[in-house]
Amino acid sequence: MLKDRTSRHLAFWRREPVDRPVLGVYLGGYLSEDIYLVAKDGDLLHPDQLRPELFFTTLSKQLNLLNDLDQDLIVPVQPISSVPWLEAMFGCPILVSAHSIWAGKLLEKNSPIESFKPAWDEAWEEAALHFVQALVRQFSPDAPIAGPFLRGPADVLAALIGAERLAYELIDHPADIQRLAALCAQRWVGVTQRILAEIPAWMDGYVLGARWLYAPASCSYASEDITMLFSPDTYRNIFLPHNEWMTEQVPYGFWHRHSPSWHHLKALSGLPPTWAVEVTMDPGGARSQKILPILKELQNSGRCLIIFGLNDPVEVETLVSNLSPRGLCLTVQADHPEQASRLLEAVRECVYGPEIL
Repeated sequence: MLKDRTSRHLAFWRREPVDRPVLGVYLGGYLSEDIYLVAKDGDLLHPDQLRPELFFTTLSKQLNLLNDLDQDLIVPVQPISSVPWLEAMFGCPILVSAHSIWAGKLLEKNSPIESFKPAWDEAWEEAALHFVQALVRQFSPDAPIAGPFLRGPADVLAALIGAERLAYELIDHPADIQRLAALCAQRWVGVTQRILAEIPAWMDGYVLGARWLYAPASCSYASEDITMLFSPDTYRNIFLPHNEWMTEQVPYGFWHRHSPSWHHLKALSGLPPTWAVEVTMDPGGARSQKILPILKELQNSGRCLIIFGLNDPVEVETLVSNLSPRGLCLTVQADHPEQASRLLEAVRECVYGPEIL
């Protein structure tokens, strides 16, 4: 069974002719309630509080629950995705609230950006590394291990100086934003490569965190959510070169985008072919019908696509009817296993027709 899944994933990366897309389901949110074992609402989170063994029980339950679902994806174990790891390494204070964990900004309102160079907090880098090493000891080789979620340069900069100031500084001091974006990209690569060196192969390959695709070599992922606020020219000129350089340093992976960022998707057609473009379909964002031409263009450029967060069978049918199944992964999002089963059944009906159900 697992061999069948890994074979389907390899066909995805190679964009081979297939009978259908890779089909998966994502269950629930990504904030582990176990974080409240170490910090409460309103607390600052410190790296020494993230003792991996406190999270093993929940991670095991999640692993068993998700792997019991009838889907193609392969679920790895990874450090808590809701922790803004890279922002913490840059020195941002990490605050816990009732519904999220977020990074406070570093640069004061009246401080000049020209002299801003964030210090590096090695304790947070070591905490991430220690977490991965503990997961390897606890879960490998039975389960694949993935690294933590490390955001891309634009997202990290939005945390470091604030989203509003970032928007202004892109106009007033673009050279300083370029300088800081390069620093963020360098740190992303350095931390990613250090962590990937700790992750053992699983079934002769590795599994991506967050979107759970098997790859034949080391893999990672990153996001640039804040770029939905930027013009295509701003993204292409300031951030895209750093995003492209980052992808060249890791064999496989994906760039995460939300559907409101559809105006930037075309710019990602120049990524290495072993890096996919992932689009999360937000309730308030552009729907699949609107972005279909861009998705088709990305497929025609040889790009693998991951469409995530689907919960409307009509939207799934639109995607299945208009996109090639080659290099395509469709992931529905559900709140509980029963809903997940219903959504997967609806997806299969779109793919195969009702006669097989």
